[in-house]
Amino acid sequence: MLHTTITIDQIQEAFDQFNRGQKYLYNNLITTIKDNQTNEIYLVELFDELRDNVDLFENMNEQFLDFLQFQINWTKQSKVVLDAFSSFQITLISSNTNHTERYLNFLFTLFAIPETSIHDFAHETLQQLVLIVPLASNLLCSIADHQFPFMTKDKDIQIIYIKNLLRLLSYLSIERLRFLEIILSKLIRMDVHASRQDILHSERYYIENELVFSLEQQQHDTNQMKHDQADKLDCLMYSMFEYITNISMKNGKFNYEQTKLLFKDLLNIFNKLILPTHDSSHVQFLMFYICSFHTNFSDEFMNNCWKIFVSPTVSMTFRQAAICYLCSLMARANYISIKSVLAITQSMVDWLHVYINTLERNSGNSNPNRHLPFYAICQAVLYIFIYRHQEIVRLSDGIQTIIQWRLSRIISSELNPLKFCLPAITLRFAQLARNYQIVFCYSIIETNNRYSLPELFSIDDHHNNTSPLLPSNILHSYFPFDPYVLKRSSIFIRPIYIDYRDENEDLNTTKDLDDRNQQDIDDSDDILTSMIMSTTPNDFDPTDRISSLSISIKNSHHRSSKLPFGRSPGFRTVS
Repeated sequence: MLHTTITIDQIQEAFDQFNRGQKYLYNNLITTIKDNQTNEIYLVELFDELRDNVDLFENMNEQFLDFLQFQINWTKQSKVVLDAFSSFQITLISSNTNHTERYLNFLFTLFAIPETSIHDFAHETLQQLVLIVPLASNLLCSIADHQFPFMTKDKDIQIIYIKNLLRLLSYLSIERLRFLEIILSKLIRMDVHASRQDILHSERYYIENELVFSLEQQQHDTNQMKHDQADKLDCLMYSMFEYITNISMKNGKFNYEQTKLLFKDLLNIFNKLILPTHDSSHVQFLMFYICSFHTNFSDEFMNNCWKIFVSPTVSMTFRQAAICYLCSLMARANYISIKSVLAITQSMVDWLHVYINTLERNSGNSNPNRHLPFYAICQAVLYIFIYRHQEIVRLSDGIQTIIQWRLSRIISSELNPLKFCLPAITLRFAQLARNYQIVFCYSIIETNNRYSLPELFSIDDHHNNTSPLLPSNILHSYFPFDPYVLKRSSIFIRPIYIDYRDENEDLNTTKDLDDRNQQDIDDSDDILTSMIMSTTPNDFDPTDRISSLSISIKNSHHRSSKLPFGRSPGFRTVS
């Protein structure tokens, strides 16, 4: 059926008839617009006419507005057409704010289109709109969240959308905290779907089954992650690191005030989103990175974690997570001075001694679950010493400082912390402590192994329900700043990161307890895999890493002269 085209002057009549239920002229209008999408003069005249007759939309006429926004190919329109449409929409919203949400949704859909010119149009229009209708800013966050591409969407769409959200913050800085919450919540969701183990498994699978050294494959992006979610996360983390860098550095100079404001926002998001998330692997490195810009930031972050830990009103899960973040940062961040490390560790040790004093004065409950804070701090102290011991012993009073910690009192206390810390950490610390003549742990470890039997620990003494809980499992094996394995974005982390160095060849290793402890280590293998790797990409070869692990497991019973660690506590030695 042929449709009679209509002139611009007939638009008002078409709307009047449409509101009375007569759709013929309206349908002709729709058809005419579709046929004239490439006619710049026609579209400009159309939008000018609509701008001058916004009263036609008092009854909303939502169907027509949706058609204009979503049926016209805006990426092919000239700036003149885009400006005319923007003028019409802003005039319409100024006369009736009920149209605001619809137009904002339209603008945010443009943020996911890979076309720079359309992004410029969307941002310019959004800036004007927020100035004219200040209440529009209240809708932005919910719309941004709603329009955020799902994590299964193409990588390029994800990158473009996040970059546009970050660009939006340049003129809507007052909404930065809320927008960063939206972005990081999406990144966290990707992060927990791409664990370090899964990423390395994907790298190994690719190398073993698909890598063919051909010219075609040599031209591929060597930094591309083989794990799909990890590859997307890598690109998005790169964008976030770039954003932090651009805020912090202006014309080659460090902008302390602006970086401080950004740090405060990220710290709030850390407490709200990152800290409660179990087993995230990479998003937390945004905090690791921004803390490197100034000692005030790292000090405040560490104080924040310590305050969370010592707060009795915080759940034990969050308290333990906070101490894991604290000790992992102190162990891995090369920008934290050894004096700061010693000062904070001294606070931990003082807390432990106060705890023991309290326990000695009052006959406490022997259930290990009642003393999780104590065991968490003990493990943190040992973990920090393992990573920073070389710097400590270089100090003129380094060893004397450690001796003054009176670690022997803590280790030999009634609570027996060596029984409940991760075996890899316990044994590595025992070796270092023996070499530095700080404290001798092997007799306690041997006794613990001799009397180590399955036990039932009551979760709650006020209830009859009990659950089996092996001693080696009562502490989390989660160290959040374990190696960063995303390849592209690792360039921001590598220069400020401490990799674990195995110094077994430099130490006098003995055969003491190796045979007795071997079974204990094998039993804790699953726990130790969460502490894998210690070098950052691109410095690692996934095949070497994983094949080394398999070789180590196979040969571990034939190397009793060495401690069962490789590059990191919890990673077996490869000879």
